[in-house]
Amino acid sequence: MDPKSHAIFTIILFFVRIIITIYCTNKAGELNRSKFGWGMFGFFLPLVALIWIQFMKPIIAWEENIEIKNETKEPE
Repeated sequence: MDPKSHAIFTIILFFVRIIITIYCTNKAGELNRSKFGWGMFGFFLPLVALIWIQFMKPIIAWEENIEIKNETKEPE
């Protein structure tokens, strides 16, 4: 492989790595997970992170201090 095609191949792989990192951070946001952590994981191990995040389930964020209103009528 000549140096010019090697350089082009390296640049293409770098852009693919950036695209996978952006995808992982967006998907992590949808799943209520750490965007920064998944961004780092997606940058350093893009293929593994891409496969892994596809099979994750969302973390359900429960709201705290929800007041349950009693719908029964008070006696008159």
